[in-house]
Amino acid sequence: MSRRRYPRRSLSSPQAERVTAEDAGAGLTGRSDKESTFSPPDVRRLSRYAPVVAGVLISCLGLAQIPMPAVLDHVVQEGGVRVQVQNIEAAEWEHLEPMLKDQLTLSGAGSANEPLADDLAFFTRQHLIREGWPQAEVRWEIQGGTIVLAVQSGVQVKVGNIVWKGDTHVLPPEEMRRFLLRASLEKENADKLNPLWVDGELTAGAALVQRRLRAEGYLESTVTLQPSADISPEGLRDLTVEIKVGPQFQFGTVAFNGAPPEIEKKALEIVASVKGGPFNEAKVQQIETRLSSLAQEAGWLDAQATSNYDLGKQGGTVDVDFFLSTGARYRVGQVQPHEDFSKGSKRVLKAGFRELEGRYYSAEDLDVAFRRALDTSMFARLDVDPKKMGKAVDPNTIASAASAPVADLVITGEETKPKTLGFEVGFDTFLGPQAGVTWRNTNLWDTGNTLAADLSWSNAGPLGSLSLKNPAFLNSPFSASARLAVETFDLFEYTRYGTSLNLELARRVNRHFSYTLFGGASINSVDTDKLTKEEIGPDLYTLTSLGLSALLDYRDSTVLPKKGWFLSARLESTSDVMGSGVSYLRTDLRGAWYRPITKKLRFAAGGALLNIQGAPAEDIPIDSRVFNGGPNSVRAFAERELGPKTKGGTPLGGTSALITNAELSYEIYNNLELAVFTDVGSLGRGNNSSPFDYSSDFRTTIGAGLRYHLPFGPIRIDYGHNTSRREGEGGGMLHVTVGFAF
Repeated sequence: MSRRRYPRRSLSSPQAERVTAEDAGAGLTGRSDKESTFSPPDVRRLSRYAPVVAGVLISCLGLAQIPMPAVLDHVVQEGGVRVQVQNIEAAEWEHLEPMLKDQLTLSGAGSANEPLADDLAFFTRQHLIREGWPQAEVRWEIQGGTIVLAVQSGVQVKVGNIVWKGDTHVLPPEEMRRFLLRASLEKENADKLNPLWVDGELTAGAALVQRRLRAEGYLESTVTLQPSADISPEGLRDLTVEIKVGPQFQFGTVAFNGAPPEIEKKALEIVASVKGGPFNEAKVQQIETRLSSLAQEAGWLDAQATSNYDLGKQGGTVDVDFFLSTGARYRVGQVQPHEDFSKGSKRVLKAGFRELEGRYYSAEDLDVAFRRALDTSMFARLDVDPKKMGKAVDPNTIASAASAPVADLVITGEETKPKTLGFEVGFDTFLGPQAGVTWRNTNLWDTGNTLAADLSWSNAGPLGSLSLKNPAFLNSPFSASARLAVETFDLFEYTRYGTSLNLELARRVNRHFSYTLFGGASINSVDTDKLTKEEIGPDLYTLTSLGLSALLDYRDSTVLPKKGWFLSARLESTSDVMGSGVSYLRTDLRGAWYRPITKKLRFAAGGALLNIQGAPAEDIPIDSRVFNGGPNSVRAFAERELGPKTKGGTPLGGTSALITNAELSYEIYNNLELAVFTDVGSLGRGNNSSPFDYSSDFRTTIGAGLRYHLPFGPIRIDYGHNTSRREGEGGGMLHVTVGFAF
């Protein structure tokens, strides 16, 4: 941790220092140059016992129940130097002690000396002033090798009434108060009504108010503080703040040129955003920075934006000309992971970023490769910086991209601990209590591959799996994985035992589009003494599958979406190799749209169409069928329970499910939302001939819920009311789960 050594100051008297109340009230940051004076030593010694004597007298008078601050002498020793501080409250000592220790360490002194004592007295007084004792005095002396600091803190002053004078029509007084008192209000356990009076913080707050006024175009505005001369017995000091705004300046004609065609549209949008708004220099600089960044992110690494404008003296409109000088456009040279990375990490980084080599530099393409690297869980932190190789080239002399200047990608960062062991517990309204343990090695044998073993338990039974993932398959941007799982599912009137092997080959093409090729095989058996053959379908079957899934995602977040949309599609062909006759084609289509209405009010709508073609429900294994109902579909029903069930309550599923959802949510507190929603859905059991076949037997839900947002998604409590209730059905369902509904 870096520390700052403050400059030493000297007094004309080497013995001590006194700063007057008038100096403190003026907000001095230095110390007085007047000669210091002190009470005789005997008086100082007697003053140490004043609090004790006062306490005894009060007790004798029967007033001992009046609370008194814990004023004690405190001692700190560091590096052979002992310091005693007198007349400091215990609560304040907690903050003062670390500062004194730091100063003793920085001084490097091995024994007490007068310059050190002088410094410590100065720093102690400055600390007390910052804590709201503007009249504080600190005297020092050296007694038997100990530096003694005698503190006379006076009254701790707080901000009383604030009176606003002058041009107060521009900003609401409450907003100006927040800026004025920001530093004081942000302190731990600060009094929101009457914060501590600290001259430096109030001066800084006045500067913030002035900056806020200038942001509205009042470039000549001034903010003057006029503290009251009196302090109330409660320690309150009133403050008058005079505001003078002067004339207002606004953006007039805004011209722009110099942008290449590739970024011209976005550049013009940036420039047009300020037209007609309040003018200030900070806004101009912000536009220049945004224009420069836009060009640099597209490969013009030497780009720089400038502007020209003239300010009048009477306010009014200000015409601004922006110009973007881009220089040459760079292409990516080589990927250079830092030498401290492990062999496996280097392989993953080079494979993930290699496709950028030879292309024009693009921050968007870089972000995709960056996300792929972080998705491997191998890195706690990554930094990717373009390193220009050689001097910039005149763009007019470049005949092709091959002759463009080059920038290598230098990758630094920190790897995570490869081997981890994790435990988890939870509860779900479908599976009930859950517990699990996971062991993971994200850099197996220093290859960059991930080996993971999971074992979990729920009311449905145990589930164990072993998976191996290669995030740079054949040293390419593709990731490949294999997963072997053994499962027991015993939740209804049957028990299924299954063993499966699944293979995947995935590719994130860009920020918004990704796809996965998958295949697998499973061996399953179903035991029951309550369900019929038609109800459970085949009871012994081996399935093989092959398919493709794709995702087009324009959400602002995958776990806490507030705006944007996504579309996903999954196509899977399944057949049996043991003669049970199972063969079907399954399609899953899903999508959602998210729209903020106000800062706290949001709307979301979603839908899904799940379909099995090639066989009726009775010919398909029960756990391979389509289901509806639950926290992520029609919420008036428990998981899987929309549709036909046996007398014992086992959901039988079907071959098609239609789901539509709409939700309106409002943030009632930070990260806590209240939502109202409606769901509509159906379940069909026929032999479908099209991916768009569905049942028109719709069931409807209205409901409400709470969401508490966490980094991994919202904890969600929903109650859905069954507005289309039928005989034997409940009136609704309460769901407790994690994750967004759709």
